[in-house]
Amino acid sequence: MIRDVLAVITGFIIGNIAIMSLHYVGMIFYPLPEGINISDIIAIAEYVKIAPLGALLMVMFAHLGGTFLAGLSTALVSKNINTAYIVGGFFTLAGIYNLYVLPSPWWFNIEAILYLPAAIYGFRLIVKRN
Repeated sequence: MIRDVLAVITGFIIGNIAIMSLHYVGMIFYPLPEGINISDIIAIAEYVKIAPLGALLMVMFAHLGGTFLAGLSTALVSKNINTAYIVGGFFTLAGIYNLYVLPSPWWFNIEAILYLPAAIYGFRLIVKRN
């Protein structure tokens, strides 16, 4: 039980760090326009409307890659797959909220159904090796 709780906490932490890190890597290839602060939600919402396809794909990669790493990290702490379901569910809900807050192209909504599989796949990759 304690390992499961630690696995979920580890998944949350690793997943969030990975998502933010991958966002910053994406900004190397697709920098934000001059004067936009990443913490200014209104400015980011306006930028998303005109962002190039590559920048949006990098954002999707960051979200799904971070969720994959979160699932992977839960498996390193606990072998209970429920931890991956919890972490994947958390990132799914966070992603749906993000889609609600920031206007996105219609095709970007596909990521909402990919969070949970990404976490489960990361979990299973580790568990099958042990």
